[in-house]
Amino acid sequence: MAADRRITKGFLIGVVLAAWVLLLGTAVVWGLQNEQNDLRDRVHVALATAGLPMDIVVEGRDVSLAGAASDAERSQAEAIVRELEGVRSVAWNDLPPIVIVPTTQSPGDTTSPPGTDATGSTSPPDSTETPTTAGPGEDPEVVAHISAALDKGVLQLSGAVPDPESAARIAAVAELIYAPFVEGAIEVDTSLESAPWVANAARVVAVLPVVSTSGVDVVGSAASITGKAPTEVRKAQLEGALAGALGPDVTITSAVEVTNLEAPFFAARAPGDGTMTVGGVVPSQAVSDQIIGAAGAVYGAGNVSGELEVRSGVAETFSLFRVPVVFALFAQVPQWEFAIDDDVITGALKGGATFEYGSAELSQELIGLLNIAAAILTRNPTLVGTVAGHTDALGSEGFNQTLSEARAQAAVDYLAAAGVDPNRLVSVGFGESRPIADNSTAAGRAANRRIEFFLGPAPQGGA
Repeated sequence: MAADRRITKGFLIGVVLAAWVLLLGTAVVWGLQNEQNDLRDRVHVALATAGLPMDIVVEGRDVSLAGAASDAERSQAEAIVRELEGVRSVAWNDLPPIVIVPTTQSPGDTTSPPGTDATGSTSPPDSTETPTTAGPGEDPEVVAHISAALDKGVLQLSGAVPDPESAARIAAVAELIYAPFVEGAIEVDTSLESAPWVANAARVVAVLPVVSTSGVDVVGSAASITGKAPTEVRKAQLEGALAGALGPDVTITSAVEVTNLEAPFFAARAPGDGTMTVGGVVPSQAVSDQIIGAAGAVYGAGNVSGELEVRSGVAETFSLFRVPVVFALFAQVPQWEFAIDDDVITGALKGGATFEYGSAELSQELIGLLNIAAAILTRNPTLVGTVAGHTDALGSEGFNQTLSEARAQAAVDYLAAAGVDPNRLVSVGFGESRPIADNSTAAGRAANRRIEFFLGPAPQGGA
């Protein structure tokens, strides 16, 4: 996944002169690598928050960007990155050329446009089938090839690569982002000729939700992209992300259609009494029925209130089809809320799991809550998680403030150990200042000894 962070340890090669030299050298290399990775993650979050996801390479304090973007978007991205602390320079890497396939026939053109057959009949409008492409003299039976198509939240995979490691990475990304809606798989055929893009094939599969209805077919040194993008910006983001993942040796042909549809909005809230409310604007009755049905399956139809407005001219986004999965995941938490606006997710998980008095040790109930948070963060690499720690009113204000900070940090440490990038985690303590229950009762004090977890883009001005 394009947003995943890898920390690599430097190894000293040669004769070990003394133990303290080894420790010092390792510490220096570790520190430099951490600083570089920290800068890359901050650039990634800043650009994603601004709606400008791009491929990022950081060497020391120098940042290189890649992505299909207009001159205005490039200027905006450069300005955002230059404002970040620690950045020395910003440069652009040229992407491989992308051939744009016209969606209508020119006068006298005898070639059928994408989506039609030789008789002129039109394919179904929501089809993401991609034509098989290959470079000169390349045959899918002898070179690495993959096909991935995303439609209505379902990912279809086929193809073959020559090494099991690449196939395993693709399978892991498919499971992480799209499960349980994955059909097909990438096979391993050691007789196939490899290609430079094979090592990044998992990234190719990971970026398809940029436009929700999309497909990519790669054979050897050629690739074709199809799909429906709500805006020119989203189309450019998909093309740029795929070009960056495939690399300069692959010729890309794009037939992505721009629909100019508005983004949907969805919000849901469970106040902690066994009920749930929903609201928003969605593109079809089928999407509305799917979401309302999933809510009823989890909470009971009689416990779900609110309605979803069905409006023409609204895009089907990938996140809408993940809502039923979110309901099942969040059902383990008594109190929660989340919203999806233009595919940007925000939300909070609250209640149901508390600390013992005076303790910052995580209970099994709290660990269950954090496992849910870890799953959400892992599946949404542009999100930042803020953990807020709280206490009851017993003890001094200073003691409770320190304890609340320790509780939040214990949660952050657990998430980091679970594989979440620490730079995407923020801990904050509020002491006894934000009770949710009556501190004069034992039950109320227990409810106040808690953590709360907030999801969203990088926080501006505090949690």
